[in-house]
Amino acid sequence: MLSRSAREATFVFPEGHALPEQTALAFKEWLDKENVSILGCDLGVRSDLAAVRGVFAIKDLPIGEVVVSVPDGSVLMPHTCSIGNNLEAAGLCNSPGAPDNEALGLVVAVMAEKCLGMHSRWADYLGFLPKIISTLPIYWTSQELQPLRHTALVEKLAGKWEVLGCHIEAPTQVEEQYKTVVLPFMEHHHVAGFPSEAKARYQLYLWATAIVCSYSFSLGEDSFQAMVPVWDMLNHVTGKCNVRLHHSAKRRTLQMIATRPIKLGQEIINNYGPLSDSELLRRFGFVESEPNPNNGCEIPYAMLMAKCQEHLQPVQPQQSSSGAAQANANANKDLTYRKTDFMREHDLIPSSGWFTADILGQPQCEMIEVVRILLLPESEFEAFKKQVDRWRCPLTRPLTQLASISHQVSHVIHQVASERLAGLSELSPVRDGVPQNFRQTAAQSVLKTERHALLGLLLWLDKHDSTSLINCSKKVWVHIR
Repeated sequence: MLSRSAREATFVFPEGHALPEQTALAFKEWLDKENVSILGCDLGVRSDLAAVRGVFAIKDLPIGEVVVSVPDGSVLMPHTCSIGNNLEAAGLCNSPGAPDNEALGLVVAVMAEKCLGMHSRWADYLGFLPKIISTLPIYWTSQELQPLRHTALVEKLAGKWEVLGCHIEAPTQVEEQYKTVVLPFMEHHHVAGFPSEAKARYQLYLWATAIVCSYSFSLGEDSFQAMVPVWDMLNHVTGKCNVRLHHSAKRRTLQMIATRPIKLGQEIINNYGPLSDSELLRRFGFVESEPNPNNGCEIPYAMLMAKCQEHLQPVQPQQSSSGAAQANANANKDLTYRKTDFMREHDLIPSSGWFTADILGQPQCEMIEVVRILLLPESEFEAFKKQVDRWRCPLTRPLTQLASISHQVSHVIHQVASERLAGLSELSPVRDGVPQNFRQTAAQSVLKTERHALLGLLLWLDKHDSTSLINCSKKVWVHIR
């Protein structure tokens, strides 16, 4: 094991315990049996925060060196587990284009293998994983989550502002998914070892959900969900990634390859993506100790859509009967759905259904253009749609109509940001302003950041005129088809 003095502090994490020697030894023996190659690195715990596991270089590693190699067969996926056929029949594995099903399928797979105990191929691997990830908000009490109830973190956990065709990375709607999918599946297929007591069943599910959220990977273009031993021990620090993950079809292995020189004792760092502290906390249970350049606020498309419907000029009714109002409302909804389909086709709506503004309030250009399109009367939308269909690459949107409605575009975003800021204004996760534990510290950080970014967004909107909005929308439509 490495000397801890070589490890540098990077994360804010609660106190914990070092790796249990017995489970660590069993895991290393399992890696040998599975022909998992660990070359030039070793498993360890952070010196500053003992709860944080990691992978550390035990020699100088040059660029391009394969640091870890995991055979395909050692990877735990829904279709490779003991109940893979049942999961596939239920649509919970091998479901390209359905990441929600894949993630839930892996949760069930982990549960099933855990229930098998030492009869599972992955027993020593699963035994090495944490018994609980208490920092994940799915383990927080309702009282601890209450101060964050109007934040994107809690709204995503609850599945609020869902949009058809959009996908929020797990965890989301955890309790509902257990009741509607996981519990019926486990009972129907009489999974061996599944606890008979209701509380034990749910605790097993919660643990598996936490493990899949914190440790699994999406592999390939179809985003198949997988648990990859050793890979899953790599921590994330924004801007510090020093390896890339590669699949060698020839060798049938998943490889971790150095992308920059890694010195003896240095931690091997992965990149989970350009994630804010809010998303890192929701999905992985930590926040970064250094300022995170990905911090900001998030605005749900569904909220913008609802606000735009309030501003839309009424569609002229085709009848004068008492049902005219309802017909008008239905026509507006139909128009909004057609606009949504069009914008999703052209990748204007984020896959999550949530837009972002950075810590200074600068919004995504797509958010401005989406609101502009949502506010277009039907005739102008249809004309614009035809214009897009006729474009060739490279294309640049002429934007001849934008100046006449730019005030409404700004007004809608301003209203939504103001409402979200108002929901956060009276919230505080701590009494007397002093955090007592990690959960309060992390909650206070997320809340403060979101408030700051929302205020910045309001100031940005106040400072930028129609010309600035036009320029933002132009950026959206400059690309190669």
